[in-house]
Amino acid sequence: MRPTTGRVLATALALLLAAFVSVTGCSKKEVITFGVVLPLTGESAIYGTPIRNGIELALQQIEAKKDAPPIKLDIRDSQSDPQRAQQLTEELYNEGERAVVGGVTTPEAMAMVEAADRASRVLVSPSASAAALTGISRNFFRVWPSDAREGAKMGQYAAQNLNLQTAVIITADSTYAEGIQHVFREAFEQNGGKVLETIEYPRNTADVEALVERAVSLTPDCIYVADYADGIVKLIKLLKAADYKGKILTVAAFATPQAISAAGRDAEGVFVTHPQFSEASDDPEVKAFVEAYRKTYGESPGLYAAHGYDAMMVLYNAVLEGGDSGSNFWKGIRGITTLKGVTGPLQFDDKGDVQKWPRVYFLVDGALVDHSDWVDEQKEKLRERMDQLRRERRALQRSQNGG
Repeated sequence: MRPTTGRVLATALALLLAAFVSVTGCSKKEVITFGVVLPLTGESAIYGTPIRNGIELALQQIEAKKDAPPIKLDIRDSQSDPQRAQQLTEELYNEGERAVVGGVTTPEAMAMVEAADRASRVLVSPSASAAALTGISRNFFRVWPSDAREGAKMGQYAAQNLNLQTAVIITADSTYAEGIQHVFREAFEQNGGKVLETIEYPRNTADVEALVERAVSLTPDCIYVADYADGIVKLIKLLKAADYKGKILTVAAFATPQAISAAGRDAEGVFVTHPQFSEASDDPEVKAFVEAYRKTYGESPGLYAAHGYDAMMVLYNAVLEGGDSGSNFWKGIRGITTLKGVTGPLQFDDKGDVQKWPRVYFLVDGALVDHSDWVDEQKEKLRERMDQLRRERRALQRSQNGG
């Protein structure tokens, strides 16, 4: 029995539909998933929250790019607990995430590296800086320079540029603080300075007034404070309350809008070393980032949001450079050689460290200002004023001679 015309048409339509579904199914792009583990609650949320904002802003801009691969983020809260951060990282790798962003603080990064090594997957830290993390794993990369560079920069600058001869170090008993204060001390003494005493206290201790009194009694030219933001704010306030007249130097953990605001007027003149980033930059990419962040979140981005943004851009560019699976994603990161981030060039050495150098800033009217640039501006203003005085004096002399 011959098929009717209706059956022939139905069969043809079914075949065409199957072919269409097959073609469109094959052309559909794979969704790339990345895990993100950040301290969104707890004591380290002051860093984790702006980093998350920077990551999400970067993803929004990536999604707006023509032909960009579809990317999905699975963001989880470590609650500022290193062991929870490790557990969440393991879960994300087990669920097939191509890479994970995390390790905001040194303790969290240390714990998360273990999970990355067990899974043989990439971990990109936006802000962990301890020198001990350098070369810790072939799977670990960070967009924040090592404390070895930050501490060395402040030690050298204090002795050579600020002409400070003596220092007292007040440091928390933590991996982060211990590492950076040792580097500062070595650089300060190599450049002619002398550390009179190092005063150590347990992290999160409530009783530091006696330590501040001891430090001030030694009358050093400067006091170097190494801790996380809350500890630094407390010590700055106590030093100012004790009427300390020398210079206060501290670490990048203080360089958050919240910490600076909490310190208030007591932060005026405090010196901070951190990776090169300024919201007042004339760089078109930095200006675009700052404007987009303010428009999206209604506030200035700050240093940590900028590093979250750059961490996401590293993942995206690693995909473009051939990181087509979790097992070889590190090859894509190694392929990044010319990526310019809002915090500087994003290229990694063979130990996973980004090739950036920190700068020394200080607080002027509540804003972080590059100290070297400020000094140059003051010299230029002085030259202009001297030139003006010379012109006025010559004009006066001509007037007197003419009279």
